[in-house]
Amino acid sequence: MNRNLTLDADEVERLDRVYREGGLRTMASPHIHYHEPACPHPGCGHKMEWIDFQLELFGDLEGIYKPLVKAWWEGSGFVGRCPSCGGWIRFTTLRMEPLTDDQASPHLKLPDHGRRSHNSARSLTLHLERRTT
Repeated sequence: MNRNLTLDADEVERLDRVYREGGLRTMASPHIHYHEPACPHPGCGHKMEWIDFQLELFGDLEGIYKPLVKAWWEGSGFVGRCPSCGGWIRFTTLRMEPLTDDQASPHLKLPDHGRRSHNSARSLTLHLERRTT
C-alpha cells in the first residue's frame, strides 16, 4: 500500500536548501513548477504553473544572468510582473509572493522584454506560461 507522506515545514526548508546548493554550484538556469500556480495578487488568478525564466536569452551574462541566477539559488529570488495583472511577484524556489511597488524596490528584477537580445523573438510573458500536464 502506498502512503502519501506530508513533509513538515522544517523538512521542506531543508530539502529546498539542498536543492538550492546544487543549483548554485552549477549556476543552473532557473525553472520551476509551482504547486500553487495562480498569481498571488487578489482577483488575478493567472496560472503560472511551469516557468522557465530563460535568463540566457537576455544576452547579458554579467548584468542579468549571473546576478539573477545567484539570487534564485541563494534563496532570495527575484521579482517580475504578472503578465496578466501587472502586479509585482517575488519568485523563489518555494513560492510566489505578491509585492507592492515599495516592497519590490530593493529586489533584483527580471528585465522588461524590451531588453531581450535581438536573437530572441519571445517576450517575458511567454516564459510565464501555463502548461497542462
